[in-house]
Amino acid sequence: MLDDEEQARRHAVRKINDRLRKDFTEVEPPCAPAEAEAGTPVLDVIARAFGPHAPAPQYLPVDGFDQVYCRTHAAGHPMGFHEYYVLRDHGRSAVRFTVRAGSHQAGVVASFLEFLCSRRDLAFDGRSHHKVPLPSLVGSFGHALFCSPALGRACAAYPAAAARVATAFPVFDCEIGDEDAEVLVDARIHGHAALPHSHWGRSPQPVVDLRFDVQPSTYRRTQTFKVYRPTSRS
Repeated sequence: MLDDEEQARRHAVRKINDRLRKDFTEVEPPCAPAEAEAGTPVLDVIARAFGPHAPAPQYLPVDGFDQVYCRTHAAGHPMGFHEYYVLRDHGRSAVRFTVRAGSHQAGVVASFLEFLCSRRDLAFDGRSHHKVPLPSLVGSFGHALFCSPALGRACAAYPAAAARVATAFPVFDCEIGDEDAEVLVDARIHGHAALPHSHWGRSPQPVVDLRFDVQPSTYRRTQTFKVYRPTSRS
C-alpha cells in the first residue's frame, strides 16, 4: 500500500522502466470486440464472424425500402425463416426482426417495414421497450413491440454487434401491457412458453400465469420467469 497518488505514480514509472530495460515492449491494451468494431457496419461484423472457411451470409436489399436488407434461411424447410435488418446510423446499428417461412407474406411484411422504417430510432432512445399501436393492422396484429439491444438480444451470438442491434415485431394488444415492466417483457419474449414472435400467423397468446422460479437446480443455475398457458398448467 502506497501513501499517496504521487508515490504510486513514481512506483509505476520505476516498474515500467525496469521492464523496458529487460527488452519488454510497451503496447496499447487490447480492445474489447465491441470497441474494436464500433465503427464497422453491423452486417459486416456478422459476415466476418463466419470465418474464412464458411460461406459469408448474403443480405440482399429489399426493393422499395431504404437501408433494409433480408437474408433467407432454408426457406423450404419447416423451420426456415426470413431475417430482416432495418439499418440506421450509416449501417452502424439496426433493428432486426424475423418471420417464419410458413407465415411469411410479402405484403404483410411490407406493411410492417413501412411502419418500422419511420421509427427505426425508437428502440435506441434509452428505454428498454415500447409498445406502439399500428396505424392499420399488419396481418392480424394491431401493435408493435420495440426492444432495446439489451432486452431484445437480437445479436447475442455476435458480441461486436450485440449492443447495436435492437428488436421489433408485431404483437397483439393482450400480449404485452402498456405499462409492463422490463422484467415481465423479458419473460414474455425469452422465458418459458415465450411468444413465438417469428410466427406471424399465430393466434393471440395473453399471459395466463407468471411466476418466478426460485427452486435451486443443478441444471439451471439462474433464476428465471416462467409463463404458462392454460393447456400446460398443472
